[in-house]
Amino acid sequence: MKDYHNRIITLVSCILLSMTLYGASPDENEQLFYYTFNNKVPIEAVPGRFMLKKQQNIEMGEFENLVKDRVGEVQFDWFNSDICTVFACDTFVDDAIALMLAEDAIVSARPVYMITSDKEYFHKHHILQEPLTLGFVDLVVLKYKDNVDESVRDEIQKKFGLKKYTLKKNYELFAVSKTDDILSLSNRLYETGYFEFAYPELITRVTLCDNNAVFPNDPYFQYQVTLHNTGQAFNGHTGTPNADIDAPEAWALTMGSEDIVIAVIDLGVTSNHPDLPNTRQLRLNGSNFGAGDPDDPSPLGNDNHGNACAGVIAATSNNGKGVAGIAPLCKIMPIRIDYSSSPEDIADAIDFAVENGANIISNSWIYPSESNDVNSAIIRAIENAIENNVLVIFAAGNNANHSLGEEYKGFVEYPANRNLSGMLTVGASDRYDYQADYSPTDSCIDIVAPSHRAYPFNPDYYNGIIGENLDMWTIDIPGDSGCNKWHSDQGDYFSVNSYLPFSETGTEFKDYTGRFGGTSHSCPVVAGVAALVLSVNPNLTPQTVCNVLTNTAEKVGGYAYNNGRCDEMGYGRVNAKDAVWMVCDTTFYDNQVLYNNVQPVTGCDIYMKDDYIYDATLRVRYRNRVTIEGEFYIDNGTLDIRHY
Repeated sequence: MKDYHNRIITLVSCILLSMTLYGASPDENEQLFYYTFNNKVPIEAVPGRFMLKKQQNIEMGEFENLVKDRVGEVQFDWFNSDICTVFACDTFVDDAIALMLAEDAIVSARPVYMITSDKEYFHKHHILQEPLTLGFVDLVVLKYKDNVDESVRDEIQKKFGLKKYTLKKNYELFAVSKTDDILSLSNRLYETGYFEFAYPELITRVTLCDNNAVFPNDPYFQYQVTLHNTGQAFNGHTGTPNADIDAPEAWALTMGSEDIVIAVIDLGVTSNHPDLPNTRQLRLNGSNFGAGDPDDPSPLGNDNHGNACAGVIAATSNNGKGVAGIAPLCKIMPIRIDYSSSPEDIADAIDFAVENGANIISNSWIYPSESNDVNSAIIRAIENAIENNVLVIFAAGNNANHSLGEEYKGFVEYPANRNLSGMLTVGASDRYDYQADYSPTDSCIDIVAPSHRAYPFNPDYYNGIIGENLDMWTIDIPGDSGCNKWHSDQGDYFSVNSYLPFSETGTEFKDYTGRFGGTSHSCPVVAGVAALVLSVNPNLTPQTVCNVLTNTAEKVGGYAYNNGRCDEMGYGRVNAKDAVWMVCDTTFYDNQVLYNNVQPVTGCDIYMKDDYIYDATLRVRYRNRVTIEGEFYIDNGTLDIRHY
């Protein structure tokens, strides 16, 4: 009760302090801006973020603890040793800033902004990475006009409360009070007419123009935080920047190969889905091991689970619609099972995948624990797959409930709990790079991949976390079947007949869903990354691919990775970029003529000999070295070589 009481007092104090420092709230329609020379640059606040500058004598860890103690659980992105962006809930930012300004450790606490025209341009042209954000701390950048004498300068500095900070060749820096509205103050300084320029010091990151990432134009890619997480808003949430698999960076090397086939053993995949046409599916007679036509592996009723898994792996990319798959040039082999399938049916499905040339088998399903028999048909089928050079990947299951305490850590379910060489067991991380609430803590976990954070709280059905829900994006059964619209009427998850995405987001909105999750989502994420790895080097054994994925996984979440792994996250969160670049080999570009074109050549080592470029651009991206031999002609063209 004492903590709760103090929390209420803190919140009230926060609101009062905010009113004291800032007065009445500004008009919501008021356009914020700063001056560059004589031009106004319109800006707008980014929801859920603010920028802090600390005193230099405070350690970063101590400072983070101070901030969390005052404003609650937030995330930090450090710009340098003294300045950081803080990620908080949208409605809490003003109060949090006010609380921070009351602390002696704080030099500056102000919102984070983005340039309005950048936001509008990115939205109009479906550019899916977030526009650059910028923040202001305690400094203004000034340059007096040459005819302004010293007495006027002294008067201005006194009137505006400026403290000289440093003098540079082409400008001066002055410090302002942490309670000043630095944006308004800078604008008023410029409007005196005494300055060539006057603006707040802009805190932002330099972007290198290396073309080292591929961003598709699929409109829902912006919500696929698994692939590219900038802290952007999606489904009412934000996450931690870079809590993702670095898919765009991996795509700079490969987007997959049609020679790599991923079997999805699940509830079926729609024939000729708009974002996964049959030209990118290997649909085979005899591939349905559940109810219905044995030659048709399509889903029945509203069972979208198989579609969802297949879309995560290989939905078509850069086609201006829907979502992007992780390995969008690879092929899906749909193999259908259902709730009535016996262990022998499932074993037959695994054997079917092997016999028909699958390179990877993705399994987002479990079987009851009483079937936990090492000599069962399922286990023998898995072993047979691995012996035949097929990588097998399983979801760990969703039976943990960490928010309730240590005793609810869960366990890996059958058959994912079998430690077989060449098989991967996949748990789930969340949008903050922590273990997902439902993902089991278990020695069988090999690796994790991003998925939704937690199930919702509903005491009649399950214990989850208030405000959380399924929120991963993928493909859906077209029309009114599947998850969009939502059909379940169990008092759980979502309102019956509700939609996500909504109708205003596109004419084909019913073909997609933002309502997938669990380790069922994490498993095909790892399968997609494995497909990219095999696309670069198809000769790798299942165990080698496992080693590549676990050796390049990121040790996130702050857990104790003893000997490289922990029971919460296995060897870490999968990273597609590091995995594909680990296995890339020499790329040969010899005796080639490039005319009136732009061509990329990418590899770890690149060997070039006797090539000719005319009125064209050859873009070379390498990891280790580039070797050029023989005669190499460039006639009115460009050879652009950059290290990745």
